Amino acid sequence: MTSAPVSRRTLRPRLRPALVWQLRQGSTLVYVLWFAVAAPLVIAGLLLEPRWVGWMVLGWFLVLIGFTVYSRIADGRERKAWSDAIRQLGWQFSASDPAVLERWPFPPFDVDPAAEVFDVTTGRHRGRQLITGRFQHRVRRRRLGFDFLDLEVERPLPPLQVLPSSLAPLAAASLLPLPLDVPELTEAYCLFNGREDHALEVLHPQAVEALAQVPPFGFSCEGRRFVAVLPAYRGTSTALAQLDAACDLLDLMPEHIWQAGEQWAATRPS
Repeated sequence: MTSAPVSRRTLRPRLRPALVWQLRQGSTLVYVLWFAVAAPLVIAGLLLEPRWVGWMVLGWFLVLIGFTVYSRIADGRERKAWSDAIRQLGWQFSASDPAVLERWPFPPFDVDPAAEVFDVTTGRHRGRQLITGRFQHRVRRRRLGFDFLDLEVERPLPPLQVLPSSLAPLAAASLLPLPLDVPELTEAYCLFNGREDHALEVLHPQAVEALAQVPPFGFSCEGRRFVAVLPAYRGTSTALAQLDAACDLLDLMPEHIWQAGEQWAATRPS
């Protein structure tokens, strides 16, 4: 466990993770939104008083600059808070580690051969080795990304990818979803890889109770790899709470799923 108590009840994000990623990355969407507002401002200025046009555009341009500066300051604060936390926990930080990509030859990590990982942190939590950081890839010319959390598992797991609908545009943009019937969760979850009966067994009532206490996240597993798929740009308290929830998910994994993973692994070529 962490050395400082972490509340499992964290605030839900106000914006969907896909939109937050695009805005915080300063993607084309930011400038499209800026021009979408700038054009009516110009028209309104010409109709009311042409001399106001320049001031209105300048003011809106300063809004764009202010948003950019705010994003950089927010990123700096998040990095510092995370750096302080991992120093307290005795974990290690690395700006980049391309070798991490070789751990996951399954969706969504194998979709883009040019994918990257950065801000990698390694350590141990509740007896499990962990690797966490940010994953960035391209899908149909769009640059997308999310945070990942690789947790050590003792036995193989069957192929399975389960994501909340809010993360699907970032992590499974090229795959077709199969909705899962889990009414206890506040957000719809979908299956993108693996068997539906396995997914529903993993999302049993105790596991759902653990997931319901934190902002939604998904997971992708295969063999001796279990990777939680998380929204990027989370605060440290949210990241640690979701880490605990991911550990709970593994601790509560039904025995039948471990057995299915061992049977699947036995059929794989050595």
